[in-house]
Amino acid sequence: MTRDKIITDLFVSKDFTGCIAKMKPECLQDELKSEVALILCEMSEEKILELYNSGGLKFYTVRIILNLIKSNTSPFYKKFRGNNIELSELIEPFIEQPEPCLNDKKDSAILGIENLYWYDREIIKLYGKLGTYRAVEAETGIPFESIYKTVQRACKAIRKKVA
Repeated sequence: MTRDKIITDLFVSKDFTGCIAKMKPECLQDELKSEVALILCEMSEEKILELYNSGGLKFYTVRIILNLIKSNTSPFYKKFRGNNIELSELIEPFIEQPEPCLNDKKDSAILGIENLYWYDREIIKLYGKLGTYRAVEAETGIPFESIYKTVQRACKAIRKKVA
């Protein structure tokens, strides 16, 4: 068995799909799957074969998934979960209240979205509505890497204005 065949079999297995399906919010399941794939594909062939032959590959993969989900220092949390929570709180009030009063930081952040460059504002709104970088990519045709960078830059600008 080759490393690629082992990883492919793992990804199409019912156990792996069921494990990913338990992750909430559902809109981030594809991103989680991609992060797990990246981690496994970066491992050496010897390590994958050793885990597979010892019967520990599924356990190891579940530990990767749990670490990505639960750790607020994991790359998955930093890329997707941390920003997703922040944006979901900001986008809906922005759509409902175009003229917020500036009584607290949340209202300042909402006003910050309104004052963004038009491209950044629209990407933020789409990301808040669709929930994932891949979904925005499918909707707009813009590569998800560009969308990710735009969202990160816009959030950084909003944080500066709020602080």
